[in-house]
Amino acid sequence: MNADSKSSIYSECLNCGDPVPKNYCGNCGQKFQPTKLPLRLYLEDTVETLFNIDNRVFKTLKDLLLKPGKITTEYIDGHRASYLPPLRIYISVSLIYFFFAILTESTQVFLVNISADQYDSGYGKAIQTSMFVLVPYFALITKWHHRKRDGYYIEYLIFALHIHSVWFFLLCFSVIAGWSYTYFGFEEGSFYFYFVAAIQIIERSLFFIYLAIYLKKVFDQSWWKAFLKTVGIIFLYLIGLLVIILPYLFLTSKLS
Repeated sequence: MNADSKSSIYSECLNCGDPVPKNYCGNCGQKFQPTKLPLRLYLEDTVETLFNIDNRVFKTLKDLLLKPGKITTEYIDGHRASYLPPLRIYISVSLIYFFFAILTESTQVFLVNISADQYDSGYGKAIQTSMFVLVPYFALITKWHHRKRDGYYIEYLIFALHIHSVWFFLLCFSVIAGWSYTYFGFEEGSFYFYFVAAIQIIERSLFFIYLAIYLKKVFDQSWWKAFLKTVGIIFLYLIGLLVIILPYLFLTSKLS
């Protein structure tokens, strides 16, 4: 008798005891299989689990970057099983960005370029911490720009987490490009100097472009409305960033 035929004699989940009509328990989600597996089946199950996780990661990143707005729309509509949760992907990508920033000793913190002394004094960390406040604020101003639309705040928060994940991913390239320029000691005015500058210009342009495309796709708007709302959202977003930064600058100037 093989493992599949043995599993057919079970009618209850071995984890919680609920009836299991198919391959997975409807109560706890555990896969329905016998307690003793041949090594071959155990390895197959392990590999399958690993590749399922990888597929979710790659599919989430691919759709975030190459199909702007799709993952947000799918997630809001309840089609969530194929993607990583918005908060998890945001935290993961932002941690990767901050890891690269620390590793390369970058003085760029999100959209702000600061000196090494300011970063060492805790200024950079203050901006990093403020990102967890700015994301909900970004969701709020996006909702305000769509106040005629009947939607819940959580939809705009999902939107904010996704677009910030894209932004942090773009910033990784900017940090790496800036580090390589400093590390290899290319002179100002050289080809590589202009190459790095071009990457940073493209990255900042993509901040604007991605937001416009996301607004158009997720909220089903014309390009003209998406463009105007992109300008308005970024303007209010930068004001929010300044509101957080200015008190810190005032305090450090008084203490110095």
